[in-house]
Amino acid sequence: MHLAYLFDRVLPAHETDSEQALRTVAALARRGVRVTLVLPHPPGRPPTADALRRHYSVEGDFEVAPIPTPLAGQDTVRKWSHALRALRSSAARDADVVYTRNFPTLFAAAATLDRPFAYETYRPWFDQFPILRWPFRQAMRRPQFLGAVLHSDFARQRYLALGVDPDRLRVVHNGFEPSHFRPPMDRGAAREALGLPKDRPIVTYTGHVNATKGLNVAIDMAKRLPDVLFVIVGSRGRGLVERLAEPLANVRVEPWAPMETVATHLFAADVLLQPPSRVPLGLIGNTVLPMKLFLYLAAGRPILAPRSPDTAELLRDDDNAVLVPPGDAVAAAEALRRLLADPERVARLGAAAFATSEGLTWDARAEKIERFLCDSLSRRS
Repeated sequence: MHLAYLFDRVLPAHETDSEQALRTVAALARRGVRVTLVLPHPPGRPPTADALRRHYSVEGDFEVAPIPTPLAGQDTVRKWSHALRALRSSAARDADVVYTRNFPTLFAAAATLDRPFAYETYRPWFDQFPILRWPFRQAMRRPQFLGAVLHSDFARQRYLALGVDPDRLRVVHNGFEPSHFRPPMDRGAAREALGLPKDRPIVTYTGHVNATKGLNVAIDMAKRLPDVLFVIVGSRGRGLVERLAEPLANVRVEPWAPMETVATHLFAADVLLQPPSRVPLGLIGNTVLPMKLFLYLAAGRPILAPRSPDTAELLRDDDNAVLVPPGDAVAAAEALRRLLADPERVARLGAAAFATSEGLTWDARAEKIERFLCDSLSRRS
């Protein structure tokens, strides 16, 4: 199968969707799928497959088909312009399946493409922007539309409510790369490698460090638990979160790091934190299963996270995680205090988290996507 993956962001980039797309592309290529990544590129040297493999630390023999794109103009205009150019590219014309996670490309494919296309998303955009309900519904009813790969059952339910054929909706969770976590690293050795104290409880967050990630709740928790060291990994400058953390002796903010260092931080922790914030609900009208969650599970450490519809798909309170009400720093701090005071519970929840990670690798995910697309193609014929 030849799959043309149309993506509208200039690469390399640091955004999570870029990493997710590249790990999906690489994993499909490792399965033997011929994948061509169709990308915009500004004037100058276009990205190469080798450069992207190095930047994202992925393996897989995929191809890159860059399309020149001017930088001037509004972002929305550039996305639509790239969608139309990408769909006219030789990669898209020659592919068995055109695949995208960008809805402008989805809509353009539905309007212009005479071959099978598929969509991947974590997000029911039409819940946030009701004006998109009609174009999403129409695109997903086209005979060429193979289906949508959704990152959570929460998202699937929203597309079902839109009226999309259930046979065209498949939940495929994101994943992790086992080589970053196997064999597991001893907690003490990880702390020594990072220069972290061995005799103090450590709670760690990894990922993007900005106000949209709900880290204000983590800062509030740190104020209530001065004996606990909170480590926040992923800073790219001195923003609001960094300024809030600066006066706190028990908050350590670390810069963005390669995955090998991130994994060491996860192994060094007693508890891993997905900030129990209401911010995702306030920003986009729904919560999402963050990619960091799969890394957390693979590290075999208990997770403190908000109780929400999406996290409930993988996290179970007092089984592999501690779930708390979103937006309540007081309740979260108290739940964390009780967890850290019970080493046997920490070990039990961590072991269960590790067990949950089995089968949640990028390669396993690629197998599910390939099977879904092949089955959908068979039904069309």
